[in-house]
Amino acid sequence: MAIYHLNVKNISRGDGRTIVAVAAYRAGETLPNEAEERLSEFGGRRDVVANEIRLPSDAPPWIADRAQLWNAVEVAEIRKDARLAKEVEFALPRELPRTAWLAVARTMADAYAAQGFVVDLAIHDDGTQHNPHVHLLMTTRVVTAEGFGPKIRSADGRQFVTEARSLWARVANDALRTAGISVTIDSRSYAKRSLEQKPGRHRGPDPEERRARRARARKERELMRPGEADNDFPVPDPDGAPIHPRELEAAEGRMLDDMHRNVPAERGGQESGATLARATVEQQNSREMSEDEAAAYRLAPENMLDWLDAPATLEDHTDTKVLERWENHLDWLELEQTQPPTSPEDGLWQEPDRSRK
Repeated sequence: MAIYHLNVKNISRGDGRTIVAVAAYRAGETLPNEAEERLSEFGGRRDVVANEIRLPSDAPPWIADRAQLWNAVEVAEIRKDARLAKEVEFALPRELPRTAWLAVARTMADAYAAQGFVVDLAIHDDGTQHNPHVHLLMTTRVVTAEGFGPKIRSADGRQFVTEARSLWARVANDALRTAGISVTIDSRSYAKRSLEQKPGRHRGPDPEERRARRARARKERELMRPGEADNDFPVPDPDGAPIHPRELEAAEGRMLDDMHRNVPAERGGQESGATLARATVEQQNSREMSEDEAAAYRLAPENMLDWLDAPATLEDHTDTKVLERWENHLDWLELEQTQPPTSPEDGLWQEPDRSRK
């Protein structure tokens, strides 16, 4: 017999959670959280197989937008301990083919949509088909064209839980039978079925097991070829928000293109170091520099020995001291290119002619 598991819970503001954050986590998306004035960021979750919203027949179109839906729920509930949503979570039998998961999840969701609930469904699986399961996150109020109306009281009490358990047993067994699988699940307890068998305990998440699984995944990434492991993982942008590496690469490309457009090209389309330096100086001259920038600029000629192709003219620069220091180094570079290496010590050194052409 396949394992039966179904759990019904309330999502309450009294637990310190917002429904937008819960919905973003279930769906594996990033949603604007208006109540917290930030983004609830859960985009890129690899264990979210599918997600979609199932609506009552008379629901307005905007309800189908996940962000609008759950932010509207936050506004509709004013109590500090308000019940924001009802959730039905159930395990998919391992024997059920993966191709049938979405169909049975929709069947369950549509049964509640017919009762007036808006249902946000999500199917989770870690890729090993060890614990595939479905989350049905449901609104608790009647939906109207103007927004949300009164509470749906049929969601209160034990009867709702009992009916949810029976419904899932029927839906799952029909799906197993359609797939040609002989196993079944039963929502009744062992005692009600007169079975002398101890019930299993749902142990919940195991922190040690999760850490071990993350370590295995990290080791697998390290064994990949260089540069391949992190291609699909987000990296932080300058503000700390996640951005895909391809988006980062595109942004860097646009920045370089903008820089090149601002630099005049040499003959033949080649840009020399002198051209780049001249463009840098012209850009600096086109605006007023701050005190820190001016100080850094005056120190720049100290490292001119590293420039193999210096700007030819700096007539437009307004700072005569800076201009003089640049010209000294330009003359030195011209001398190096036309005369053999000399120094003051060997008596062959001659002061270059600094007269302006």
